[in-house]
Amino acid sequence: MKYLVFVLFTVSSFISSLSMAEKWNHEVHGSFPVFFTYSDTDNGEASSQIMSGFNPANMTITSMAPTQDGLNISATLQITSHLQGSKEQNSGLFESRVAEITIKGDFGQLNVGKGFGIFNSNAIGDVGSGKGIGHMPNAADQGNATNGHIGTGYVYANFNPRIMYTSQLGDSGSYKVGIFNPEEPANPKVANVEVDIKAETALPRFEGQLTMNVSEHSVWAGFMFQSVESLVEDYDIQAFDIGGQLNLGAMGIRAAYTVTQGIGADGLYGYGGIGDAGVDGSQAYVEGTFKMGAMTYGVSYGLGTQDSGTNATGAVAEIENTLAMLFAHKKISDNLHLMFEVQSYSSETSKVATQEYTAVSTGMQVDF
Repeated sequence: MKYLVFVLFTVSSFISSLSMAEKWNHEVHGSFPVFFTYSDTDNGEASSQIMSGFNPANMTITSMAPTQDGLNISATLQITSHLQGSKEQNSGLFESRVAEITIKGDFGQLNVGKGFGIFNSNAIGDVGSGKGIGHMPNAADQGNATNGHIGTGYVYANFNPRIMYTSQLGDSGSYKVGIFNPEEPANPKVANVEVDIKAETALPRFEGQLTMNVSEHSVWAGFMFQSVESLVEDYDIQAFDIGGQLNLGAMGIRAAYTVTQGIGADGLYGYGGIGDAGVDGSQAYVEGTFKMGAMTYGVSYGLGTQDSGTNATGAVAEIENTLAMLFAHKKISDNLHLMFEVQSYSSETSKVATQEYTAVSTGMQVDF
């Protein structure tokens, strides 16, 4: 008898789980951007590339459970693909940027897993690089996604494992706070020999952002902090930003300003290793847009700087990166956009030009 009860219970549980699974909702969406770009660098090298933009091709899958006890639970996975050439087709062609659990309720929203950062995430929402290209680190042979205004306007929020909490502030705004996997500087090399600096990151990185909305306008402020200890030098990675979006009918103005420490002019935290210890920098950009029917025209200018100084690795150079962009976007349909962009980039170290290029691009993006 007890075996019969067990079988009936198992079958009942299985049927119940099937019934519950049928109530789940699943969504698939994403975007495929493709650009043709012609660039001319300061060393006279010209190049034509069919390439990704600031956003690579991406597909996001979200599965949403039925609401239970006031909780809405979902799981999200995003896969991206760069338009690399045949020589690199087996080298990092696909990557997972998002893999997280989201729990929503009266308490707010909790995100657990890998996802987009908090700090500078609002600044990255500019129109020009959102559907455009921006700075190309390897202008003559670009393969991966480009940099937008990273290093010439904002710090890259990046995709990292995190625990993030979001709460609404009535109808006027929201705030986000979170802890992230810390960035640990890589061991430097001296005479091509790696030196173990025994870097330690005992605590996670902390990030937060406050966003306020007034009518169609918005302002934000955010912070980031992480401590790094090593045999070479102890230092902090920290930053603060402010910005806003002003909409005046068909016109839009967006601006952002970021001050950093422990982050170089490239706007990439953790990439510079121990060489970024104590480095002071800043990022800023301003963008103007004008909408006319299905067309959006825009211009943006941004810069990223770091101050000269010294740290345990030696002299720290003064750097100034600038990027000017003219762009036009046309909405052909709800799913197809055409883009055109002209840009000029310059990077100077101690007032000596180290890299310059100009580029013109045209492309399209399918959203689904």
